[in-house]
Amino acid sequence: MKWMPPIALLLVLAVAAGLRLPRLADRPMHHDEANQAYRFGILLESGSYHYDAEDHHGPTLYYLTLPIAWITGAGRFAETTETTYRIVPVLFGLLLVLCTPLLRNGIGGLAVLFAALFTAISPAMAYYSRFYIQEMLLVFFTFLAIASGWLSLRSGSRRWAAACGISAGLMFATKETAVIAYAAMGGSALLCALTARKIHLPLKSLLIAGACAIAVAVILFSSFFTNMEGPLESILAFKGYLARGSGIDTDHVHPWHFYLDMLVRHRTGGGPVWSEALALFLGLGGCAFILSGKTPQTVDAGLARFLVFYTLLLTLAYSILPYKTPWCLLSFLHGWILLAGIGMATIADASRKSAWPKLQATLVSALLLALVAGTIQMARRTVFRFAADPRNPYVYAHTAPDFMNLVNRIGDLAAASPKDHHLYIQVVAEPDATWPLPFYLRTYPNTGYWADPNAIPQKPRPDIIVSQAGFEADPNRFLSEYYALRPDTLLAIHIDNSLWNAFMETRN
Repeated sequence: MKWMPPIALLLVLAVAAGLRLPRLADRPMHHDEANQAYRFGILLESGSYHYDAEDHHGPTLYYLTLPIAWITGAGRFAETTETTYRIVPVLFGLLLVLCTPLLRNGIGGLAVLFAALFTAISPAMAYYSRFYIQEMLLVFFTFLAIASGWLSLRSGSRRWAAACGISAGLMFATKETAVIAYAAMGGSALLCALTARKIHLPLKSLLIAGACAIAVAVILFSSFFTNMEGPLESILAFKGYLARGSGIDTDHVHPWHFYLDMLVRHRTGGGPVWSEALALFLGLGGCAFILSGKTPQTVDAGLARFLVFYTLLLTLAYSILPYKTPWCLLSFLHGWILLAGIGMATIADASRKSAWPKLQATLVSALLLALVAGTIQMARRTVFRFAADPRNPYVYAHTAPDFMNLVNRIGDLAAASPKDHHLYIQVVAEPDATWPLPFYLRTYPNTGYWADPNAIPQKPRPDIIVSQAGFEADPNRFLSEYYALRPDTLLAIHIDNSLWNAFMETRN
């Protein structure tokens, strides 16, 4: 029935929203999230953005957060909340589901519906759709580039060619590592041409797409032509990215099977099992069906082969690179999800044509329902109960929940002081032992940060000192408490005795 796909897609979107929207502020900010939020705070308060290649990537995340801040009435960094930031990847996670039908004429309506469902319930997709980093935006713009590029190639439309170029430009302006996806797209197109023994280059469409991509990247990296060095700096940044990607000057070096272990089965310390097996194994089935020519007639063979080669090349590239972080798997995971949609649609079509169509369709439906229900339960566990638990494979060097006890302690101390949020706070710690503290102290204007304890001014006397565990405060003047920042890092809070006494009076 014609009304079924739209209603089914809306139900899938509701499931996606249920895994992405609730309790956005529950999980403590990851240090990367807090760092990105701090960068946005500069844009919000100064109205200007200057590209910085050191772990901050492109500007789209910051510019796309501005409307959320305006809508919520936040005019200063101190007025923003965790939800201000995390709602941005949430929206792009939902858009990724909602825009899957762009490939309806390429892979068929049923494959689109399955792909949208698998995107919605994927534990990794759900988790990082609630994470204020660039990855979900990159996945969405990559999908948009592929879908609009195929629509342009199919119809000859220059509007779709322009949309493809804009999407490709937004990919690079989101994260410079988009070049890996570009390489996988180019390699896949070449393999498709060799397989078909036919090369078709729509030069005009390619020129339009290329011009749009360059224009978008230049406009955004130059901060709308106010910093013309930005575009060049984004290219020069590859010197650092190449070193990091090869495992130099980074702690994020992992074996080639790091991502594969996460996709197939992951379990740590007797905890629950995590897996993206639903997408991976159905995706492998989709590859087999596509390469053997056994897909339904609704599947365009050329697009399907492109998705196979693109996903395999992208998976291979990320596996070979020594530098690995869990969120990087999203780019090729979405490729597997699209292939899984084709795989499931092929199985459903084969069931309909079998000797016992009703029986086989019932068995397939029951099995699929059980797998979907299990995956949804796993996704709920991922984004809620185990959102900051190191046994969760997507929790990577994450802020410990105990850190929020430190933040709450500072809040209680401020409430007990006549200075309120104007307490004088000294933070004495190396940068890697500081974040995400600057985000949580954004409402305390009298806060200073020092990496060297010898550089701390002696006057005025601080009300609170937050330090690494090795720092020794005068025990006659300060009372000390210790909290976990991360599983391997402790922070100490040293509280002036008079402030502590005032705090204890409120407890009496």
